[in-house]
Amino acid sequence: MPTLSLHFQAQAPGGVILQSQGFQVIVELTVPGQLEQLLASENKPIPSPLRGPGLVDTGATFSMIDMDAVTHLCVSPVGVVTLGTAGGSKQSAQYPVRLAILTPPPNPPLFLAEFAGITAGPLKDCGLLCLIGRDILQRAVLVYDGGGGHVSLSF
Repeated sequence: MPTLSLHFQAQAPGGVILQSQGFQVIVELTVPGQLEQLLASENKPIPSPLRGPGLVDTGATFSMIDMDAVTHLCVSPVGVVTLGTAGGSKQSAQYPVRLAILTPPPNPPLFLAEFAGITAGPLKDCGLLCLIGRDILQRAVLVYDGGGGHVSLSF
């Protein structure tokens, strides 16, 4: 079972870093395989992958990508979902995307999946490319030791 483990104790009290920044990983977003094949067959440019921080969010039912990623990847909406937020219910469009949770090279991605529809929202202002919600975490084992400053994620 591939595992990503991080320990923050050497930098500062581990719990402080985890509390202020949360458990962040590096994610990569690309167009889904079928769209990539279609663009290649039509000799159209394939959007470059996007890499950035993803926050593991056990409070999020669904994962979410930043709206700018949707624009960069040139993907069209495939549906709409109603999300429950702290501010009340909200409609959000869904987009097809391939999402990877990366590990340090030369290791393969920790997680890689294509989503027929993933929600998009304004995450850039939070410094995030992606929220990793329970739709992904349901496939994982997550250990969060806040006091010890240690987290691990396995798929």
